Amino acid sequence: MTPFDLRDIPIVDEHCHGFYGAQHQETTQAWRRHFTESGDERMTTLHVPTTLFYSRLLRELATFFSCEPTEEAVFAARNRYQRDDLIRALLRDGAIEWLLIDQGYPSRDLLLPDAEVGTLAGCRVAPFLRLELLMQDLITQHTTLDAVIEALKHALADLRARGYVGLKSIVAYRTGLDIRWWDSAEITAAFAQARMEASRGALRLAHKPLLDTLLHVAFAEAARQEIPVQFHTGYGDTDADMLLANPLHLRDVLEHRPYRSMPVVLLHECYPYTRQGGYLAAVYGNVYLDLSYGIPFLSYGEMMAFTRAALGVAPVSKLLYSSDAVGVPELHWISARDGRRVLGQALGETVADGDLTSTQAVAVAHAILHDNAVRLYQLV
Repeated sequence: MTPFDLRDIPIVDEHCHGFYGAQHQETTQAWRRHFTESGDERMTTLHVPTTLFYSRLLRELATFFSCEPTEEAVFAARNRYQRDDLIRALLRDGAIEWLLIDQGYPSRDLLLPDAEVGTLAGCRVAPFLRLELLMQDLITQHTTLDAVIEALKHALADLRARGYVGLKSIVAYRTGLDIRWWDSAEITAAFAQARMEASRGALRLAHKPLLDTLLHVAFAEAARQEIPVQFHTGYGDTDADMLLANPLHLRDVLEHRPYRSMPVVLLHECYPYTRQGGYLAAVYGNVYLDLSYGIPFLSYGEMMAFTRAALGVAPVSKLLYSSDAVGVPELHWISARDGRRVLGQALGETVADGDLTSTQAVAVAHAILHDNAVRLYQLV
């Protein structure tokens, strides 16, 4: 089995986050925090250095920086770069053509402007609008549910004209993917509770009847405009209930015929629910599966496993490359390297198995790394 060399294929990173304005890291422990989803200090002090992901990252960066493959040497080498030079060097080496950036995290006041990142990286950028943060702002600004709904419709009225390529929902973190329809009394009570919290300056929209209802408003707008909605699924921070982050919980939404014109993108390969996400992509015409090679923080073998699983069930026209990288350019860079390498090896296996010809496999690589996202998000 001969792996394919995919280094010449430009990447569309269809789900990632922005770059911190401050890139210098004071300590190795502070740097380690970028490579775990845990907020537990014991992870950064004791356990992150023992992960296979971190070990691979250090070796790859040591080669790039021409230094010893130790944490101390790599850390010192990356800190010798000025911020702009670090971003420029790593992202240009990654041969990234587009960064599609979730505007919802981290806070925008901590980040470089997207346009500046695009200039440094030599690539194009486009934003996603995060729904739950918009909804929180509208609940804070308006005293009635009807006013919130009207304001939400107005805010979502013409997304592409405002530069957005899609919407992003983190409902999996808040109340789970089992999005329902509720009766008016339950919605009214949830709105009253949310308004009370907003008046105290502490609103976090996790009131299920209200959040589900507002999501249905957003879905109707997305379906009307045929604009994609990305959903966090599977692996995430500790405030996500992994059982409710299983993409199979989206069935009621996917079965609702008025939403069939709304493309649905399942993020993070739904890890560890990759086969479930691949199944949904195989049976629903509007469902796509994102393959994220930066986050989750996985070993090479585990990335091979989810790539094989996705290729094994989902149409390749439904698979999309991403990094989910956030904050530091090392993540965007290592994801691009690993994604090409893993996909090249997995596609080599499909040729050896007789599933694809070599010509077909190369076309599939172009589709997953670039073409599928260009088509789905109407990138020009």
